[in-house]
Amino acid sequence: MNDIPFETALGERVEDMLDACTRCGKCVEVCPSVKPAGIADTPPVDIIGGILDLVRTGDGPEASRKWAASCMLSGECIKACDYGVNPRFLLAMARLGIARADNELPERRRHGVERYRDVSRDVTMLSRLQLDAAVLERLGQKSASVSTPAEAPDFVFYTGCNVLKTPHIALLALDIMEMRSASPTR
Repeated sequence: MNDIPFETALGERVEDMLDACTRCGKCVEVCPSVKPAGIADTPPVDIIGGILDLVRTGDGPEASRKWAASCMLSGECIKACDYGVNPRFLLAMARLGIARADNELPERRRHGVERYRDVSRDVTMLSRLQLDAAVLERLGQKSASVSTPAEAPDFVFYTGCNVLKTPHIALLALDIMEMRSASPTR
């Protein structure tokens, strides 16, 4: 088992990507978010160079900040790189560099908690708009006092905290388990 701390492994990966990047700009050229971000007139080599600066120091040109902020996760940049660099990863690290440079740690933590709560509220609202009460109940979206079973279950299927983002997966798993439990060869 590898005993390298996460931060060390992440730092090594970042350094490997920074070293491997040649600043050719191919990743920027193929990115579908460049035009909507309003940075199509900026030379691609300048944009990717600024991304590397943002990763290293949190400081870089506005066009690079806009590209980092507008990433749509298409992955086109990854396919375009001839050197094994993952520009999408570098964009994520650039956003992290910007956050570190722009805010002190307590402020970043507060923003993180707020964003997490926003996502949680959004997922709850979207699930209630898309799924009827019976499906929500089947996914365990009732209060604990109402949904406590009369007897202990044979097993517990833990879906994680984001089951409502992908309810089709949980519903398919439940269908399979119910078919299996109804089968005479149990």
